[in-house]
Amino acid sequence: MNEILASLGILHERAQQTRLITPYADGLSAFEAFLASAAQPGARLRTMIYGCTLQPFFDALIASHKAGCDVRVIFDHTQAAGKAEAPQIERLMAAGLKDSEQFLIGTSPVHHQIVHLKATVICTPDGKAMVEDGSWNYSVSASQQLNDLCFTESDQLARYYEEAFDRLWDWVKANEPQYQKSITEDER
Repeated sequence: MNEILASLGILHERAQQTRLITPYADGLSAFEAFLASAAQPGARLRTMIYGCTLQPFFDALIASHKAGCDVRVIFDHTQAAGKAEAPQIERLMAAGLKDSEQFLIGTSPVHHQIVHLKATVICTPDGKAMVEDGSWNYSVSASQQLNDLCFTESDQLARYYEEAFDRLWDWVKANEPQYQKSITEDER
């Protein structure tokens, strides 16, 4: 069965997982603890996110970037233009994170649909590979709603998400310059 699933691009493995459901468990504190592991030189953080208004997430991106972590984020274009998310993205730029280097704004490659993932991969210099995913948008209101967060320690799952991230990153860079904030009107 594993070979069949693998041929379809589906990952099947047993891994160490921690799952929680908000509002019954404190998803925000768990997520902040997870993000703190990226704030070190030589770490790598990759995020693909639909709705992202959570100030501690943006604080963690800035802190991780300043600490020497290789930070890259793909924001969904419909949410990135919103009144809550756009100022946070401007904050990233003011802190030195560069559009098209540390973050991109884009869509899904099929029919330009939304990027509906909520996932972050963190790889630390000591070889730890961790993934957070689930239905939890990166917002305060998500912790008040019924959502799940899953924290998985797995090299294989981290690679799986990073490969998807890299494919989307390359596609957005090649096909969606109109959504990037640092590109002037003349370059569009």
